[in-house]
Amino acid sequence: MAPTGGCNRALSDARHARRLTQAQLAERVSARLGIDPPLDANYVSKLERGVHTWPNSDYRRAFREELDTETDAELGFHCSRSFSENENTRPEDVTDRAKYDRVLAASWDHRGSVEAAVVLSSGDHPVERRRFAFLEGGDLTAAAHQWLIQDPEPLVSGLSGGRVSTLLADQLLTMIKTLRMMDDAAGGGIVLPLARQAFGWVSGLLDQASYDEHTGRRFHVALAELGQLTGWVAHDAGLPGMGQHYHIAALHAAHSADDRQLGAHILACMADQAARHGQPAEAVTLIETAVVGLRGRATPRLLAELYIRKAYALATLEDGPACTAAVSKARTEVERFESDSDPLWLYWVSPAEITAGAGDCLLQLGQSHQATALLDEGIAMFDESFARDQQIYLTHLADALARPGKQRDLDAAADRGLAAVQLAESLASTRGIDCLRELYARMQPHAPVPAVRDFLQRAREVLAA
Repeated sequence: MAPTGGCNRALSDARHARRLTQAQLAERVSARLGIDPPLDANYVSKLERGVHTWPNSDYRRAFREELDTETDAELGFHCSRSFSENENTRPEDVTDRAKYDRVLAASWDHRGSVEAAVVLSSGDHPVERRRFAFLEGGDLTAAAHQWLIQDPEPLVSGLSGGRVSTLLADQLLTMIKTLRMMDDAAGGGIVLPLARQAFGWVSGLLDQASYDEHTGRRFHVALAELGQLTGWVAHDAGLPGMGQHYHIAALHAAHSADDRQLGAHILACMADQAARHGQPAEAVTLIETAVVGLRGRATPRLLAELYIRKAYALATLEDGPACTAAVSKARTEVERFESDSDPLWLYWVSPAEITAGAGDCLLQLGQSHQATALLDEGIAMFDESFARDQQIYLTHLADALARPGKQRDLDAAADRGLAAVQLAESLASTRGIDCLRELYARMQPHAPVPAVRDFLQRAREVLAA
């Protein structure tokens, strides 16, 4: 049975039937996988809460064996393909959630944008920090649909608070650029508290200050950019539910500012997170909504982002032809890049990112040989300021090199893995550590190889820290 209400009751019931605690189940699964450091109770808790719905194939097999089941479905593991296909997720569930989740319930007008932001900033939201509820795919696509069909309204403040200037908004955008670069170099765990603080400050200004329409739009753009950044770094810091809520608040703000490009970018970020958390069909819907909503305002760099995000979702759905077509579109857009035609927040969409991202898609499809070439090419193009991205793609390249096929080279896989370990030591990225943990599990069977043994020892030290 599939999880209901966001929680995986099937896995929880199977564990209780064996009279196991979460820690005991984690220990036994780890023993079957032969991994050290082992999984912990927190990992099992995330599975049972529906934070993760689709562990990798080795982990799913170990859980099936330990709990004596034949299929993934019996343990509630699922890769959600569409909102309507999940028989236990009904339209009324989304309506019920919206009654209690004030970010989801916010109206698609100026006041709703501010209210959604203030709720997240005040601590008066029932999903603070790790208690953020992970949203179903229907919640995400419903928000995207409202962004698409609602028309923005004028942004003239009727409040009597202190008047704010456009100059302050411009200075905020400069600060946001600095925070983005910090995230690239150090990881989301470092930037998250700073981004949340800045988001709260801007939401307070919009809630209390007075401004004319032009200034109001500039501040809503700043709020949208901060919401997107906060959502992204929360995801990187291992807080996907928090990330979703900030992204939806950011989408509200971009809508109020009538910035269609920024809204499409936010939807692309939501799609990437959805695809990596068992909601690939919803991710495709989010991207398609973004493309339609651009209304002729697309740039090559923005289209490249949208197509590569769609390609990864399609790869997760195992739709090889559609994935390959989306990758081709993304790489074609790269050839049309113009440095002065794009918003500043698309600085990271580079030939390196699109090439390595294409390799990531092919690896997801099981095409390890082709993935190796693209990942290797893309990683070589990154400069050192993108340390976190390099670290994650290096783990994927090592994974590709370790898989069966003519590209297999265990010494090279260990070398790339060691490079990823070295970068991980200076990063605060839960996402990067999760990738390293999965690589560690895949490399364990090759421990007799001296180079692999060295990698496993170094990785064990980082994972245990």
